Amino acid sequence: MRAVYIDREFLENELGQEIQLSGDSARHLIKVIRIKKNETILLLNGKGQKCEARSTRIDRREIDLEILSINNISDDRKLSLFLGLPKKDAFESIVKMASEIGIKNIYLFRAEYSQQDIEFTDRLLKLEESAIIQSNNPFRINFLKVDNFSDAFKDYSNVVHFSTFSSTDADSLKFDSETLLVIGPEAGFSQDEEDQIKGFENVSTVKLDTYIMRAPTALAVASGYILKSF
Repeated sequence: MRAVYIDREFLENELGQEIQLSGDSARHLIKVIRIKKNETILLLNGKGQKCEARSTRIDRREIDLEILSINNISDDRKLSLFLGLPKKDAFESIVKMASEIGIKNIYLFRAEYSQQDIEFTDRLLKLEESAIIQSNNPFRINFLKVDNFSDAFKDYSNVVHFSTFSSTDADSLKFDSETLLVIGPEAGFSQDEEDQIKGFENVSTVKLDTYIMRAPTALAVASGYILKSF
């Protein structure tokens, strides 16, 4: 089903009622999706609601939609990401991929080998919205800046560190609770940072038999490795 992102909450008393869309959401439906009258679409608000709606009126800038159903989704996402900040283009790719995978939290850490901080521009938020539409993910990612490993690691019983340098210290992994995936920037974590990470009792280190990967590729490979363990 075709989908659109709408930054609003839907109330139960709106069921069967009509709402009017304008602005970016309406332009997306009119210009990109080319919605027709009486067509049913999916409305996503990034806050756990998925609503079906039927178009009842369309003009050049506005659309009227009848709310057909409102589905409140429970947030059962189990995977979060601790990210040593990569380059801007790599980070944008990671945000899109993380939304499609269903990452819950991204902890942003300026590692020793990180080259820059991250600014949350309108472009970045639009990229996430596009990924929400593509994947029909009902939730936005929670972004949290942290100054050290402990600020994030303390909230998880399972932390999995994918390392380019350190050897694997766990033969097999099986999880039944929320898990934090740890990935460094393009050059990886420094030796001091690697030692700090391995010093946490709740950390398992995994070194895959691969060549050196870009940060977005590392996320794709590592998340698949972990998701199969749930």
